[in-house]
This record gives sequence, C-alpha cells and structure tokens, in this order.
Amino acid sequence: ANAVLMVIDGVRMNNAIYRSGNLQNAIAIDALSLDGAEILFGPGSVQYGSDALGGVMVFRTRRPTFSTTDSALYVGGASLLRYSSAMNEATGSVAFDIGSDRFASSTVVTYSNFDDLRGGNTFMPAYPDFGKRPWYVARFGTTDSVVSNPSPNIQIPTGYSQINVIENLHWKADDDLVLEYGGLFTTSSDVPRYDRLLEESNGLPRFAEWQYGPQLWTTHSLTLRANTMSGIADQAVITGSFQYYEESRIDRRFNNNSRREQSESVLIGSLNADFRKQLEHDGPRETDLYYGVEAYVNDVTSEATRTNIVTDQVTPTATRYPDGGSMVTSAAAYAQLRHGVSRDLTLAAGIRYTWYDLSSSSADSTRFPVPSSQFPDDLGLTTSAVTGSAGASWMLAPSLALHGNVASGFRAPNVDDISKVFESAPGVLVIPNANLGPEYAYTVEGGMQWHMGSMISADVNAYHTWAVDAIELRPTSFNGIDTIDVDGTPTAIFMNTNIGEAALYGVNVTLRSTMWEHLLLDATASYNHGEDVNGIPLRHVPPVFGSVRVRWQRPTWSVGASFWWAAAKPFDELPPEEQAKVGKNYTRDGTPTWQRVDLSGSYRLMSTVEAIVMVENLFDLNYHTFASALSAPGRNVVASLRWSF
Repeated sequence: ANAVLMVIDGVRMNNAIYRSGNLQNAIAIDALSLDGAEILFGPGSVQYGSDALGGVMVFRTRRPTFSTTDSALYVGGASLLRYSSAMNEATGSVAFDIGSDRFASSTVVTYSNFDDLRGGNTFMPAYPDFGKRPWYVARFGTTDSVVSNPSPNIQIPTGYSQINVIENLHWKADDDLVLEYGGLFTTSSDVPRYDRLLEESNGLPRFAEWQYGPQLWTTHSLTLRANTMSGIADQAVITGSFQYYEESRIDRRFNNNSRREQSESVLIGSLNADFRKQLEHDGPRETDLYYGVEAYVNDVTSEATRTNIVTDQVTPTATRYPDGGSMVTSAAAYAQLRHGVSRDLTLAAGIRYTWYDLSSSSADSTRFPVPSSQFPDDLGLTTSAVTGSAGASWMLAPSLALHGNVASGFRAPNVDDISKVFESAPGVLVIPNANLGPEYAYTVEGGMQWHMGSMISADVNAYHTWAVDAIELRPTSFNGIDTIDVDGTPTAIFMNTNIGEAALYGVNVTLRSTMWEHLLLDATASYNHGEDVNGIPLRHVPPVFGSVRVRWQRPTWSVGASFWWAAAKPFDELPPEEQAKVGKNYTRDGTPTWQRVDLSGSYRLMSTVEAIVMVENLFDLNYHTFASALSAPGRNVVASLRWSF
C-alpha cells in the first residue's frame, strides 16, 4: 500500500510510517467533502516521485465559489443525513459556502458513527463456519471472560466513530493571481483491530484488547496560483504545507493486566512548485513544457509504555520504530514535454531526479525481543534515482483512440520498511534490515478507447511491470537462529528484503452502453497476476473481479441494480505470509468466489431535496473481500437524504 501515493489538494498524504500492508489512512478523507477523485495507473514517479511506484490517487476537496458581482455575496451549501442498517451507521454532513468577488470560503463538517458490523447470514456451504464470530472477550471486574456471541454474524468489536472538518479559503488578487488556504482536521475513536482479536492460543483468545488508538491527522497548506510569471511560466502552482499525524496501537493479552501502547507521531513539512510554459502554439501543433521542484521532510517520534490496568503502574517497553527518532528528507526536480504532432497524435516524455535520505537512531535497543546486537544504534539510507516516462496517444479514427506508455518508477524504503520491530501475525516477528535498498519498477502499458456514437463504448487497458530489488517480507535468521520465543510463543523471524526481480501484469476492461434512452449499462472486469523470480506470489494481488450495473434514469427519479463478483484464489497462489492467516482472512482452500447483488433508487422530492435508498448484498451472503479478515456487510439498507441551497 505504501507503493501507491495518495495526494489531496496537491499535498502528498504518504508519510514515513505508511506501511506495506492494508492501510486505513484513506478513511481519513471525507468522501462528502470531495469535488472529485482520480486514479492514475502505473508509475507516477516523474510528476510525484517516490511512493508513486504503483499509481497515484488524487483527491480534490470542495472549492469555494466567488460571487460573480462586486455588490452581492454568493451563499450556498449542502447537507446529508445517512443511515446504514448493517453497522447502524449514522452520518451527518454540512457544507457551507460564502463568497464575495475577492474572498471565498467553503467549510465542510462530517460526523460518522458505526456500530459493530453485521456480516451476511447466508454462509457458504463448503465453509459453514468461515466468517462466524462465535465468541468475544469481555472484562468483568479484574477478570477477562470469553462470552458466547448470540449472533455469530455480528463482528464484535468493529465499531468506531470519526469526525472530519475541512476549511478552504481563497483570496483573488486579480484574474491572474489567487492565494488559497486549505485546512483539514480529522480524528477517530479507537478502531478495533478485528483480525488480531480472532487469534487463539491453547484454545483461548490471545488478546483481550487490540485496537488502534485515535487516528489524528491535521494539515495546513498555502497555495499560490498564478497565470503569468514574467516569462518563465504561463501557469504556476506553488504549495507549502505542514501536517501532523498521530497513530497508536494498544494491546493486552487475555487474562493479563499489562496493557501495551505504542504511539507514533509524524511532523511533515513540504514545498512544491509546478510550472507550465507553452513553447509552441500553431493550430494542432502545440508544445507545452511542465517542470517543477519538490522537497519534504518527515520527523518521526516513537514511544511505548506498559500500564498495569489494576495498579496503574507505568513502565517503558519496546517501541515500534527506533526510540531515538527518525528523519526522512527528500528533494526532487522534474521536467515533462508534451507535443501535439497533429490533431490525431500527441507525444509526451519526462524525466525526474530524486534525492532521498533516511536516518533512525535507537536510544535503548535492549527492550526488543531479539539480541541488541541485531539492532544497530543508527540505521540510515541515502540514495537517489533518475526516473522517466514516454508515451503517445493516437486518434486512429473518430471512434478509435490508442495510447501507450513506458515508464520507470522508484521507491525508497521508509521508516516502516527499514526499522520496524513488530509482531505482524501470530508467530511472525518483523525486525529491521539495515541493508534494505530502494525498489524499482519498469512498466509498459497500452490501451484503446472505442465507441459507436453515444450508444456503446469500450475501454481496454493492459500493463506489464518488471520490478527490480522489489521489497517483500521474507523469513530470515541471525547466528543460525530463525525462531525465537516471544511471550511464550515460538515466533519466526522475518524482515523486509530486496528479493530481486518480480513481475506484475494485468488487464482491465470496461464496457458502457446507452443504446436505449434513459437506460445506462456498464460492465467491468480486472485481471492481475504477480510473482517474484522464484515463482512466489506477491502480496496484495487480488483474484479476477468485476461488476455489471444497470440504471434507468428519469428527470426526477432513478432505479438501478448492480452485480459484483470476484473469482476464487487458491491457497497455493497466496504468498507465504498470507498462508499463515487461514481461518481469519482465508479458508483452507484460499479465497472463495463470491457474488453480490445490490438495488438502488432515488427520488427528487423538490429541486433541492433528494432521497436515496439502496439495498446492498440483497441475498445476505457472508463473504470476505480479498485479504480481509472481516466479513463484508450483510444485507444493508442505506437511506440518505440530501439537501442543497
């Protein structure tokens, strides 16, 4: 996951402790505050640098609206209320916009509360117990007890709550110069780590508690947008930002009074300057130069304590990352040329240079569960890379367009990759690797877009990526020892390793149809495959999946149906570290196939009020999406009311 870059309003979200496993950071973005989102496939390293190895997710929040006259204010807004039955979700959101001809503001506040998630009640005949939660842990006085769950498809505990506040302020000096402030604040309640709470040891739960503490993220950015800059650029966007990010992990063994809390905080500063200069404009022959620079710094603090929940005695314990602190610094410059050869053919090429430095220091490594000789007091990496891309788009006919691209990508290991000490799964301890280096990717991709008027269209895209020095979790040893005792449990030692070469390839197909007035049809399918040079499967590569959707649209109402599906993934196609998760994330045979049917409808009660009702997972199937220990929501009635002014 840390090889895919997330960007919000021009500010990179990825920080030095983004991990390679499944991330919950994306939920920090309030979907109700977005004006739009875009996914850029393949290496985005020329424009975005390290972390954009596998692609870029670009999010744009709600922009303020200026008044069109100097004598009247623009006032507008929207609100939403939503309820979902599968998790008793209650969400409320309010957006308010106000603007003069020079100043404009947009404010969005959203609060969501989710109860424990109810999975489907129709279990797969071949795996009748997969997805059931027959028990959970409750504490009575000073004793932990295993409590029978009367509704095994309710996943206890999975509930949490979250609040998001976004403020955008824009000042327009004139038609060519705008100054923008963006502020974002989000925090959550504790978020249960459900998969760890499913673990057992000697027939009893391993953990009485395992949750992420409140996830806090705040960002402040200042952006200057200029349409002219004294001949050096026709357009310029310069953004400086400051972020503060905080997360923690809290766990306590069953019938053990010692609660461990590992806390991490990251201070992030960044500066981006992006420019566009038109070099040629002669009818269809148009040449644009895009260039820019980027610099950022991440300062990581890691702390950990154990608290006796009976006596309140607090003692220090091993941290997740080096307790002396970690620092990541990077600087980069890029240039990209886009040339219109003709009305039908456009060429583009770009290059980027990135410098990267990481340093971590340990104040006390004696608390770690392996000999301190395995933990250098200082871990560090200084590296640089030149990446590039070249591509073309060709309008072969009015109804047929082709595109192709070759690109190289680069990702330097972050603090989580290089210096983490953590039990990632039962019997798996991840330790630092002082010799870990960057990973590189070389991608060839191509595609076509075809349409028959406005009635039928098809998009087909295929890619092949060759990874060099790919970073994957692999077993390791020291002094001939590959297993140690951790809290009485034999535990295998793993570390992130540059495994050599790996390959990842796939194809995506999308079909759309509007052959009949008011009736919209679309279907998608995606196939991906990845393995290293030894034939060992790569993590995070899902089985074949897709959807079919139909919608009947009228001016004041609409109805629709969706069919979602995923193929099975056999056990022997899972990577070794995933095979250890049988019973939680996977069955004994791997990931089963599943299909889901949804229904939806909307009705505009008046010009500014719309009611929306959906029934998700109509047949109440209990299934798991790929690599998840959670059963997906069972039959879920979602009712929303939108109001705008």
